[in-house]
Amino acid sequence: MDILEYDVLIIGGGGAGLRAAIAVAETDGSLSTAVVSKVYPMRSHTVAAEGGAAAVIREEDDLDAHAYDTIAGGDWLCDQDAVELFVEEAPREMLRLEHWGCPWSRTPEGRVATRPFGGMKVERTWF
Repeated sequence: MDILEYDVLIIGGGGAGLRAAIAVAETDGSLSTAVVSKVYPMRSHTVAAEGGAAAVIREEDDLDAHAYDTIAGGDWLCDQDAVELFVEEAPREMLRLEHWGCPWSRTPEGRVATRPFGGMKVERTWF
């Protein structure tokens, strides 16, 4: 049996797992990293999910409304500090994904298309 050794082991090849691997590489490129997944990441996980991801991008939207929709959508069981951090970071991370080549849907004017999805009261879900 082969024994493989890595500095960092990430379990799961979905969006969070792959983003964690990128963060490790950005933080210390000398660390060896393994991402362990049951199946090939590009054929399952986040890339196979329908729906999209929410982030404030429109002028008529704001972070407090996004946080409220997320917390209410979670039946008030969400860690509200984590939700606040998420809604603050989401626009920056979504733009980063776009710069890395994520093919977001577009409006005829060329802006990122959004829709009210997943309990959001306004159009803030990128798809």
